[in-house]
Amino acid sequence: MANDKPKGGKSGSGKTKAGEATASDTPDGAEDLEDEFAAFEREAREAAAKAMGTMSGGAAASAKSEPKAETPAPADDTASGEDDQEDEFAAFEREAREAAAKAMGTMGGGAAGTESDAQTSAPAGADPGQAAAEGGKAAVSDEQGEAAGQAGAEESPAKAAATAAAAKTVAAKRKEIFGPRKGIKSQTVLVVGGGIAGITAAIEIAETGFDVVLLEQGPALGGRVTRLNLYFPKMCHPNCGLEINYQRIRNNRRLKVMTMSQVLSVAGKAGDYKVKVRTRPTYTTRDCNGCGECAKVVKKKIPNRYNYGMDKMAAAYLPHEHAFPMRYVIDPGVKGTADAKKLEKACPAGAIDFGQEDEEFELNAGAIVWATGWRPYDARKLEVYSYGHSPDIINNVEMERLASHDGPSGGKILRPSNGKEVKKVALIQCAGSRDINHLPYCSMICCLASLKHAAYVREQHGDAEVDIYYIDIRAHDKMSQFYERVRQDEKIKFIKSKPGHIDIGEDGRPVLCGERTIDREIYAEPYDLVVLATGMEPSLNGSSAPDGISRDEYGFVVDDGGQFSAGVAGGPFDVALSTQSATAAALKAIQAVRGGVS
Repeated sequence: MANDKPKGGKSGSGKTKAGEATASDTPDGAEDLEDEFAAFEREAREAAAKAMGTMSGGAAASAKSEPKAETPAPADDTASGEDDQEDEFAAFEREAREAAAKAMGTMGGGAAGTESDAQTSAPAGADPGQAAAEGGKAAVSDEQGEAAGQAGAEESPAKAAATAAAAKTVAAKRKEIFGPRKGIKSQTVLVVGGGIAGITAAIEIAETGFDVVLLEQGPALGGRVTRLNLYFPKMCHPNCGLEINYQRIRNNRRLKVMTMSQVLSVAGKAGDYKVKVRTRPTYTTRDCNGCGECAKVVKKKIPNRYNYGMDKMAAAYLPHEHAFPMRYVIDPGVKGTADAKKLEKACPAGAIDFGQEDEEFELNAGAIVWATGWRPYDARKLEVYSYGHSPDIINNVEMERLASHDGPSGGKILRPSNGKEVKKVALIQCAGSRDINHLPYCSMICCLASLKHAAYVREQHGDAEVDIYYIDIRAHDKMSQFYERVRQDEKIKFIKSKPGHIDIGEDGRPVLCGERTIDREIYAEPYDLVVLATGMEPSLNGSSAPDGISRDEYGFVVDDGGQFSAGVAGGPFDVALSTQSATAAALKAIQAVRGGVS
């Protein structure tokens, strides 16, 4: 766009005289602007300056050979076809050209009248500075005339005014297009939740040039995705994609990450939110290098949150092996005990700080993206399935940890009750989902997760049998290919039935009782391991939701023009759809802080 030649005059000789504007001349401070939009503004100004320089040097030259000079184009002239451009960028370009044309018009017409004494017989539209130079040449020697010509080419007040006017027009248009609109007091976007959806939204927003604060209530980013063994349908490890995103976070100075932080309340409106936040201590500082010496000396053990409490861990712990930030966390129960002194002595980096306390503060934001994720439906509410009465009855997220190399059994799928290999496994679909007494909606991922779990078992135990009890299998889009691949395994059976209840046999094994839907056959089948495909419940459901956000009857976040949902905060999604949802939420948030969302 900056290379388009402005209309309004013939080109000069190409020689640049002292005082003439050139393509390299820019208004003061323009060189300090680093972003692309500033570069665009600078090029527009250069075009205007170059156009005025062309008029200064070229109009007089053409006046010698032609009785009448070309009149500069009026301010409303535009390049051919520009009237058809309707987007904002085309309008920006058009107005920049109009500013240049107006500047040339001022030089060609208005200034000439005020400096008529210096002209001999200047043609209409000629630059007054050049005309003054021609008058000087008629009265003095060639050498003196050249000096007078250069002096006459110095920037006149009218030219300076025209340059300033063009710059002002460009700056105003830039602010209108790219700056906050009326009522927008903050262009910072707050992203709540550091799982895959929150990370995606935060990065997308920050990489477009907006400031982002990413809050995560846990000690590390990644959310539930970090607890998955493999993604379906490609069965690849999830941390590969996460590490790429962590690198993008490290490289972006506009993105600030705050872990151990929770939103308490939200007040205000789109463009001007006041968000109250509480941050809890980790009792370690940025000096922590992840060496793990603290974990070696602490005696206190706590339930392993990462493994959903299926085993114990030291009270000084790294959240997981791919934690971001890679920093140890000390359980609050250690403070004030003998373990606390041991930790302080053991840390070679001096990174232990038991003086840390809860902090509450207020953030200002123009838009909020809720990426607070989900939690598995509490299977204890499904009393007929005896969850909690036998360690061999687990839910689907616990199955992921059993299969993971850093899980409670080191990646081996064994009976939690005795550590023996599983020979027969049951997977129960819709455990709590599509049930008016629990979650009335479909949780979308459960069928596919169970197909993956069946593949886990068959890969580890070649003789094991897997029975999948289902209402109907929902494998959307390309996932149907994954479904067909699993169905080809003869050791995996699909039983159309929803078990009525689970008993505990005399040998301690769970026994599924129910009726087959198709042939009405009654069954009572014992299994080594039963996995309940519990549904997805929004994390903000219940008392955990702060004041000031809109939610539907199920607890999912509803967009309101300034606050937006990303990922499962807005409804059940798999990982791929969660990232797509996050990208959409990022765009909405950007529009909101610019005033583009009503």
